[in-house]
Amino acid sequence: MVALSGAAPALVTPLTADGEVHADDVGALIRRALGDGASGILVAGSTGEGALLEPAQREQIVRVARAAVDAPAPTSGTAPVLIAGACGATVAELDADVARLAEAGADLVLVLPPTTYPLSVEELVDLHVGVAERAGVPTLAYHIPQYTGSPLTADAVRDLASHPRIVGMKDSSPDAERRAAFIAAARSATGEFAVFTGHAPTLGDALTAGADGSITAIANVRMRQVVTLHDAVATGDDAAARAAQTTLSRTSEALHAVGSSMPATLKAALQLDGTIAERWCRPPLRSVPGGRLDHVRTATMR
Repeated sequence: MVALSGAAPALVTPLTADGEVHADDVGALIRRALGDGASGILVAGSTGEGALLEPAQREQIVRVARAAVDAPAPTSGTAPVLIAGACGATVAELDADVARLAEAGADLVLVLPPTTYPLSVEELVDLHVGVAERAGVPTLAYHIPQYTGSPLTADAVRDLASHPRIVGMKDSSPDAERRAAFIAAARSATGEFAVFTGHAPTLGDALTAGADGSITAIANVRMRQVVTLHDAVATGDDAAARAAQTTLSRTSEALHAVGSSMPATLKAALQLDGTIAERWCRPPLRSVPGGRLDHVRTATMR
């Protein structure tokens, strides 16, 4: 059994100076996240620069992550879930990526729609259903319309939730009202369908509205605080939830203010705290320059 709830980091992808996956750093990040209470791990998502990695690199990082996730013996009957981000410019490329990631050991595959053309709601549903029916593992629909230009509706989520091989979605949009509608639609569907949020500033609101969990970029550097917020909402401790959300929102705002991409800023923060060796990004993303590292250091003190 794997967990379809709880808190998971949308993991960055540590790279060497020549652009190769830094396997030791991947393992270190995963071990730290699980030790801090993560119920799962997402690799090769948008925070992990998945669309910029070579297909073989996405496969490699899943194999490395699989070994790291499996290393500690689970203390309960529920093992951490390993989710891998799949992408492709065409449906055939997307199907091939899903197959590679499943074979490499992913429990679930997070499906990013092709982004060349904005897709209609009907086209999005057709895409996710088709990919799921051909996939060797269950899938999650990735909803990030600020990147893809292709938003879902509550009715579409209800359709997806009724499909037995689509087991959930990650909603990374900032629209809390729409996310609440997604959650309500999922609950009214016939199948079991988990709704995860990827938006840290509205994490508390999403959990209060009934989201099953979170898969966030901020969890790379604030995993314990994310878990604290989950626990506070679950126990009805409103004061603790507000305090945790305030901390996460303040840190998230400060990291965005650095002026680099979020993968670059998070890698710089992780290098500064000694968790990873280097902060390289996959071109065309640029690493945080040395002259901006003090800004990153200040941001992580929020």
